[in-house]
This record gives sequence, structure tokens and C-alpha cells, in this order.
Amino acid sequence: MNNKIKSLKFTDFFNQTVVLSLIFIPIIHFYAVKLSLTLAFDNGIATIWPSSGIYLAVILRFGWGVLPGIFLGEIIVNTYLFDIYPNDLIKLTICLIDLLDPILIYLCVQKFLPKRNFLERSQDIFKFIAIALVIPLISSSLGVLTLCYAEITPWSDFSLSWWGWWIGIVLSILIISPPLLIWTKLPEKQKKLPNSWLIELPLMLFLIAIISQISFRQGYPIEYTLLPILLWSAFRFRLQETTLLTLLINALAVWGTTFGAGSFKRESILESMLLLQSFIGVFAITTLILSAVVWESWWAEFRLKQANENLEEKVEARTLKLQETLTELNKSQAQVIQSEKMSSLGQLVAGVAHEINNPVNFIHGNVIHLQEYTGDLLKLINIYQEKYPDQEPEIEDLIEEIDLEFLQDDLPKMLSSIEVGTQRIRNIVLSLRNFSRMDEAEFKQVNPHEGIESTLLILQHRLKAQSEHPEILIIKNYGILPEVECYAGQLNQVFMNIFVNAIDAIEDKNSSLSLAEIKENQGKITINTQVISNNFIEIRISDNGKGMTEDVKNHIFDPFFTTKAVGKGTGMGMAISYQIITEKHQGKLECFSILGEGTEFIISIPIQQNVN
Repeated sequence: MNNKIKSLKFTDFFNQTVVLSLIFIPIIHFYAVKLSLTLAFDNGIATIWPSSGIYLAVILRFGWGVLPGIFLGEIIVNTYLFDIYPNDLIKLTICLIDLLDPILIYLCVQKFLPKRNFLERSQDIFKFIAIALVIPLISSSLGVLTLCYAEITPWSDFSLSWWGWWIGIVLSILIISPPLLIWTKLPEKQKKLPNSWLIELPLMLFLIAIISQISFRQGYPIEYTLLPILLWSAFRFRLQETTLLTLLINALAVWGTTFGAGSFKRESILESMLLLQSFIGVFAITTLILSAVVWESWWAEFRLKQANENLEEKVEARTLKLQETLTELNKSQAQVIQSEKMSSLGQLVAGVAHEINNPVNFIHGNVIHLQEYTGDLLKLINIYQEKYPDQEPEIEDLIEEIDLEFLQDDLPKMLSSIEVGTQRIRNIVLSLRNFSRMDEAEFKQVNPHEGIESTLLILQHRLKAQSEHPEILIIKNYGILPEVECYAGQLNQVFMNIFVNAIDAIEDKNSSLSLAEIKENQGKITINTQVISNNFIEIRISDNGKGMTEDVKNHIFDPFFTTKAVGKGTGMGMAISYQIITEKHQGKLECFSILGEGTEFIISIPIQQNVN
């Protein structure tokens, strides 16, 4: 409360709120007082003093800036509508006393109901009602004492005047302030009107008109049958509609009692006034409390529904995340298994290549010497035959038996074949070592052509002609490629997966063709390599196999997706290949296919990698 008071500055009295309040509040206050005087009892006491409710609503909504307008309105009304004040001091005192209620109630609301719309909480409604009942005790006491002291009101009428002053302010605050506060600032969240509101609301107004006519005009005491209508409104409609209906009922009650023969009309003015005001007070308090309770119930239900929706969204999101995690885990597990297989295969290939390499190198290295030694021996035999043409019978029989002439002609050819064979074995061992890359660093500069050649050599048994199908042609259109920074072993794995898929696709296509048709459209795999930019190379591997449908092509890089029969594929080959190219090498792996014509894979990788 102290912070609110300290924040009030002199400049606050010259803003737009002040200007508008100086114009509109005096006009509203003037006509509100004229109306209340018109509806006053014969003793001059008004049932409701509407200005108090209006003052409180505007100060609660717009703050201290409306005080100049309120004070000006009081000066105008007490000057032009009341000529009972003996001097200006009494008039000024009454004006200041009228300011007490909105100011004190505003301070109490800021103190006990801060930063909340108190009309939406039942416990705050009780506090607000208590404040509305207590604060006017001060102003009514001071006001009546001032009137009695100035001899405007006799001291004998002190209690009646005090009651009229106090209850008029209380009822105004409870009836007029709530609808003004609600309609000037609607709740951020509120329940929707029922679909049948165009029927229900006119029906309510019709019933209110009928009951009001019977009770407030014809005098039959059925006024409390209006309460179920307010209950109906509180449960079906919003705070706005319910407070307006309450205001309408109370206005009809005051009008009927003042100008008609309503159910509150008694011979005693005091009795009529008490009955009417008690009815208004009961309806006002009941409506405020009931509306707040219903709104709280709806708000709790709305919050619960919203919480359930949020919970469902979180559960759905968490479930989706778990599914993604599980998929990623399965993918990682399959990749680990595949990597372990490739690692084991690489170790096995490297071990076999190493074990073969040693004896083959020994044989290949000694073939040269063997050729020399054999040549020398054959030369010696030739010279010996020239120098000693006449041989012993036993030697001649042996020469004939071993067919020396054929041996002299065939032995050099045999040694030459051994040399070619050992050289081929050495080349195969080199290709195996190149494919496994077990003797090299994981990340280094290599020529991709070496990996392609090594892979094709390993797959030679599937490419060469067999009884059931002819040879699969390999067409190489190699460009001039620089050495590329890459994970050589993993890049070879990509080549292996693509070549194996190409061979499978050609074999699947051939399985439905005759041998003659296969020979007419011989299977072939075309390899094109080139540099496509200053830092990228491109490797295109295409086949003329059976091709793929658009749906299959769109899922070719998905983990566990395979079109092969059970046991012939894990569905991880192309997924791992895609990861190796895109994630490990920051490149691209694209697939283009036409069903029945073939498939092409395009590998693009940078020549130099940005690897920390």
C-alpha cells in the first residue's frame, strides 16, 4: 500500500486519464444523483447511492488519476443539486467525505487483494464484501455527524440518516461496481456461452419481467422466486451476464417499490426501505458469491482439462522421443554389429593376406633364381650333347624316358607360369590389404580408385561368367582424381555395399529372363569418377538391373529397410553407407532409379576434410 502511495507523482494529474475523468465523471455523477433522488423515499433517503459504486469501479480500474474528476463531480452536484449547506466549508467537508469510500476501499483492495481479479475467487469475494460493509461505516458516521452539526439533519434522525447513508453506499458498491469492473476488463479465460443462449437468455428476461410485474407492481410477495433464475444464470452463463441480470432485478425492485404497490410497500417508510434494501443486499451478496464459486469450479475444470491435454502432449512427445531413441539405439546396435563384422572381416583378411604374403614372396623371389639355375643347367645339357653326341645306352634310354627335348622346351614355360601365378597372388594379397586398411591410419589421403579396384577384385567371383549367367561387365570411366582425405576402410565398405546391391539387382533381373535374353542385354556396372569442384570429387556407380519403385527408393537409406529375402540382408548396408558418406565425410549420397531400367548411386565427398 505504501508503494502505491509513493508511486503517485505530481505529473500523474496531467495525463489522459485525468482529462477524461474531468469531463465524463462529473456528467455521469450528476445524472446518477438525479436518478437516485427521483427514486428516493418520501423521507429523502435513497435506496442506493450509485455514485459510490461508479467511483470505486473507475478508481479500481484506472487508478489515482480519476480523483480530480470525482472531486469536481462532487463539487458540481453539491452546488447545483443541493442547496441545504449553510456555507462552503460544510459543502467542501461533505465532498471530501464522499471521497473517503472509494479511496479507502481501493487501498484495502490493493492491500488484501493484490494483483488478482477478486470477483473470480470466492474467498476474495468474502473479503471484498467485508471491506464494503466496514469502510462505509467511517464515511456514513462522519457525514451524518457533519449534517447534524450543521443543523441540516435533526439529531433525532441521526440513526435513520446514518442507516440510509451506510446501506446506500454498501448496496451501490455491491451492485454497481462488479458489472462495471467485469465489463471494462473481461477475464483472459472464460467459459463459452451455451449453444442455446439465444433461447435461454430471452427466456430468463421474460421470466424476470413476469415475476417483477407480479411482485414489484402488483404487490404479490413472490420476489424470491427470482433467485432460481440467478442460479440458472450463474451456472449457465458468465460473470458478465449474471451481474447484469442482478443489476436489472434490483433496479426493477427499486422502481416498483418507489412508484408502484410492490411487495415491499408498507405503511411505514422505514419498514419499506428495510425490506427493499435487505432484498437487494441478499441478491447482491448471493450473486457475487455464487458466480465466483461457479467460475472457480469452471476454472478448476478448465485447468484440469488443460493439464490433462498438456500431460497427454508430454506423454505423446516422450513416447515419440523414446521411440526415436529406441530406433536410434537399434540403429546404433546394428551399426556396431556391422562395424564389428567389418572389423573382424578386416582383421581376418589382413591376417590371411599376411600369412599368404610371406610364403608367396619367398616363392616369387626364388622363381627368378630358379629360372637362372634351370637355364644354366639346360645350357650345360645342350653343350654336353653337342660335345658328346655318342651316349651310353643307359643315358640314351633315360633321355628317351624323360623326354628330355620336351622337358627342355616346357620347363622355362612352367617357371614363367609360376612367376605369373605368384605375381597374381601378390596382387590379390595387396588388394586384400588395401581393402582392409589394417596397416594404415584411420584417416589419411588415399586414391579412391584403389579402393574401387580392391573391391572389384574381391567380388571377381560374382562378376565372372558362370554356367547360369554370363559375365557382368565392368565399364570404368575414370577421371583424374587427387588423393582424398577419408576413412579408407569405411569408404571401401560403401563401395562394397553398392557393388553387391548392383550385382544382386542384375541377378534378380536375369532370374526372370532366358539365357538368350540375358546375352542380348548383358548385365553391366558403369563407374564414372571426376572432380566436380575445387574441393569435391564425384563417383557414379550405375547398373542396368531391375531398378526400384519410387517408394522403395525413398526408403533405401532407412535403417532395417530391405527388399531382400529373410536371411539375405539386414537392411543396414545402405543406411550405414549413408551415414559414412554424410556424417563421417560431410558428403552426399544420392540414389536415382527407374523401375526396369536400373539404378545409379552418386557419391560426392570433399577432397579435404574439416576434421579436428
